[in-house]
Amino acid sequence: MLVAIVVRVGLLQTSEAESFRSAGAQQWTRTEHIAGQRGTIFDRHGNELSMSIPAAAISINPKLLENGADTVALLDDLLGLDDDKVAELLDEVASKDRGFVYVARQVDDTLGEQIASLGRAGVNVDPETIRVMPGGSTGRSVIGRTNIDGSGIAGLEKQYDGVLTGSDGELTREIAPGGRTIPGSEQVAVEPVAGDDIVLTLDRSIQFATEQVMVEQVGAISGRGGLAVVMDTKTGEIYANVSIRRDETTGEPVVTSGNFVAVDSYEPGSVAKVITIAAALNEGVVTPDTTFEVPWRKQYYDDLLKDASEHPTENMTVSQILVESSNIGTITVQEQMGRFVHHDYMKSFGLGEKTALDFPGESPGVFKDADELWGSERVTVAYGQGMSSTPIQMAAAVNVVANRGVYVEPKLVLATVGPDGTTTPTPQSQTRRVVSELAAVQTTEMMEQVVCRGTATRAQVDGLSVAGKTGTAFKAADNGTYFDDNGDRVYYSSFVGFFPAEDPQVTVLIAVDEPPAGTGVRFGGTAAAPVFAELVPTLIHELGIQPPEGSGGC
Repeated sequence: MLVAIVVRVGLLQTSEAESFRSAGAQQWTRTEHIAGQRGTIFDRHGNELSMSIPAAAISINPKLLENGADTVALLDDLLGLDDDKVAELLDEVASKDRGFVYVARQVDDTLGEQIASLGRAGVNVDPETIRVMPGGSTGRSVIGRTNIDGSGIAGLEKQYDGVLTGSDGELTREIAPGGRTIPGSEQVAVEPVAGDDIVLTLDRSIQFATEQVMVEQVGAISGRGGLAVVMDTKTGEIYANVSIRRDETTGEPVVTSGNFVAVDSYEPGSVAKVITIAAALNEGVVTPDTTFEVPWRKQYYDDLLKDASEHPTENMTVSQILVESSNIGTITVQEQMGRFVHHDYMKSFGLGEKTALDFPGESPGVFKDADELWGSERVTVAYGQGMSSTPIQMAAAVNVVANRGVYVEPKLVLATVGPDGTTTPTPQSQTRRVVSELAAVQTTEMMEQVVCRGTATRAQVDGLSVAGKTGTAFKAADNGTYFDDNGDRVYYSSFVGFFPAEDPQVTVLIAVDEPPAGTGVRFGGTAAAPVFAELVPTLIHELGIQPPEGSGGC
C-alpha cells in the first residue's frame, strides 16, 4: 500500500500534474475577451462623425446571487429597468436554470463602475463600447449604423466593417469562492488591437448645411422627402450626401438612416436631356444653332407625346430646345444620331450600372438594352422617361459636362489610418472621356441660359455664373401607375447645376421626392432650384471658391 501511494504521488507530481493544474485553474480563473476598439469615422477635416466610447454590460449569474430578489430591485433602481425586464429577471432568479443573463447593455461606464463597486456576488460588470455620432444625425444616411455588439449593419459602417473592426484581446482574473473577483488578479494575456480609422470626403459643415436646407424645403412645400449630392467637379469627392424623409411617427422631415441617394432610383425626367444634347453635339450631327420644326405634340409608335405646355409649331434651335426643355425637340435631336448611338452614350455617362462607390444596397437603376426597348420607350429615354437612375448616378452624369467632357467616379473615402497612425490614401477616382471638351463647353453655355432665362431662373446666384438643368418627372406609384390612389400625379422634381460655369468647381444635385401635385411647387424649377441657390453661398464660403474675374451671373 505504501508503494502504491508513493507511485500515485509521483504520478500526480509529474505526468498528471499539468492536467490537475489546468483543472484547478479553470475553477479559480476566468478568461474574458477584450474587444479591440472600433475605428473612428472622420470627415475630411478630422472631425469625428462616428466613434466608440466606453460603456458597460451588466449581467447576473442567478446561481450565485445571494438574495436575488433584493439584487434585482437594486439593479432596477440604478438602471431604471422596465416592468417586463424586471419580471424576466425575477423568473431567472427563481428558476436558477441559467448561469448568465443580461440585465442591460451599453450602460454609461460611470454607472457601471458604481454597480461594480457594490461587490455583489453574481453581478457582473463587463466593459464594452457604444457607437455615437458626435454631430447628432449629421451624415447619418451615409455612415449607417452598428448593432448592439458593435458590428456594422448599414451604410459605411457595414461596407467597411472589416476595416473598422479591431482584433480582440484576452484578460484573465482570479475568483474567490462565491464568484467575487480577487482584487489585483486581473492580467492581460493578449493585447487587443484597435481597428483602422476611416477619413471620408464629406465635409461636416457642408453636410450639416445641406441637410438643414433640405429639411426646411421638404417641410415648407409638404414633400415626402429630399435628396442632395454635393461633389467636387474634378475629383469626384463627395462633400455632402443627404437623404431626408418624413418620420412615420411624427410626420416631420428628418435625416434618414437610409442612403436613398444611392439605393433608390427614379425617372430623372428632363435632366437627362443634358446627356442627349451633349451626345448629339459630340457626334457632330447638330450644333447649338441647328434648327428643327418642333410641334407641341407628336405621335410616336402608339403614344401621342407632348411638351410640358401647348405651343404653336415653331422653329427651335438646339439651344432653345434645351433652354425651354422641349420633349419633342429632344426626341428630334436623338433621332439625328440614332437611338442605338444615344443608348451607348447614356451608358458612357454612367447610367445602368452601379457607381464606383459600391454602397451597400446600391441600385444600378433601370436601363434596358436598346433592343429591349419597345414602342415610345425608344424615344422617351431621350428626356429621362422609361428608365431610372439613382441621384448619385445622375449627379455624376451631369458632372461629365461640368468636367469638360470627362467622367470621374464619385468617391466617399479619402484614406484609412492604422492604429500606429499610418495614413493610407485611397486611389484617385478613375476617369474616362465621354464627350469632347467642345461639346461639353457648348452644353454648358446652353445650361447657363437654362438658369438665366429658362426653367431654372430660381437657381440664379447674384454675381456668379451658374449652369444647370431642371427635371420634373412622373414617379411610379405603388399601384404601378403614375397616379396615386386619389388619382393625382406623383412627381419627382430635381435640379442639377454647377458653378462657376466658366471653371466649374462644384456640382450639386437637389431633388424633392413627391412634391404636392396640382401646386406650383411641383416642378424642378420651383421645388429644387431655389434650394440650390440658397446653398451655393455656403459652399463658396466653406470651400473658399473665388469666381473667375468677369463672372457676373445673368
